[in-house]
Amino acid sequence: MTSREFTIEALLQDPVFRQWVIEKDAKAAAYWQQWLQQHPHRAADLAKAREILLLIGDPSHTPAATDAVETWERVLQSIDSGSAKLVRMPGSRMRRWWSYAAVFAGILVMTYAIYFFLKKDTLHYATAMGEMQTVELPDHSLVRLNVNSTLRYAGEWDNKGPREVWLNGEAFFTVQHQHNNRRFIVHTTDVDIQVVGTEFNVNTRRVKTQVVLSTGVVKLMLNKKGTPGDVPAQAHITMKPGDMVTYSAATEELTNEKVDPAAYASWRTGILSFDDMPVAEVIRSLQDNLGIVIQLESDSLAQQTYTGSIPTNNIDVFFKTLERSFNVHIRKTGTNTYTIVNQEDK
Repeated sequence: MTSREFTIEALLQDPVFRQWVIEKDAKAAAYWQQWLQQHPHRAADLAKAREILLLIGDPSHTPAATDAVETWERVLQSIDSGSAKLVRMPGSRMRRWWSYAAVFAGILVMTYAIYFFLKKDTLHYATAMGEMQTVELPDHSLVRLNVNSTLRYAGEWDNKGPREVWLNGEAFFTVQHQHNNRRFIVHTTDVDIQVVGTEFNVNTRRVKTQVVLSTGVVKLMLNKKGTPGDVPAQAHITMKPGDMVTYSAATEELTNEKVDPAAYASWRTGILSFDDMPVAEVIRSLQDNLGIVIQLESDSLAQQTYTGSIPTNNIDVFFKTLERSFNVHIRKTGTNTYTIVNQEDK
């Protein structure tokens, strides 16, 4: 089972979680028992989310007027049973009625507050190093989050405005086309990526945004620095399949080249693919995706190019290729740290 870290908000929205709590589904129960065994530190959050869901019921259900009457009767019965031993004093009936009203009002406020919170608040997803996650958006578009990445978007999208998400890290988007051609916008620090329906990879690491288009058409709006007090100017770039555009708002450095899109999205299958890539760039990609530190002490190796595939669960494949092809030696200097030196310097 893929490791997933949920916030309480995400748990409340997860369909399998609702099947377990609301529908008492046996398969869903087994899934969450296994999830809890793998994430014991989240036991309190899981219990809290379950308690909230049991209180409000199915978040997709809008409470009817009869629900309020039934809830009121259950509150009265609950309070009456717990208050049987109270000594009745003159005027206590009115005070007791107000206590009922206060409890009932609190339940209604909590129910509707959570209902609207779930529907309209911002949803956040985050992956740790070594973890990937697939997120289905309200329009059924899919986002495959790479390691050490975050995604956020409004919990409810209307049928008129653009579909918007904010990304930090790396993700592959499969955007569903809609009949009214509603725009889909990915916001990063450097660019706004506007599409209607397409597939593309976005990487925002290392103070720049890299967009690689697989299918469809993408329009980029570059966030350009303006003079103090001015509204930042924006430049537009229309991308076609196979285009890779890299832009940094901090340096205003812009590149545009043709690439093999599959190589830049290969991380989804646990493989990092490189085609004539400088070794220094390969090392940076490994550090981003594997959470390791590689110190390159061979200046001559940095600009040499590497072509091949590296399994993300077997870094030795890359190291053995380097040692065999470039006459270098790799030393492991710590748990996740390595140093690459020339053979004559080892």
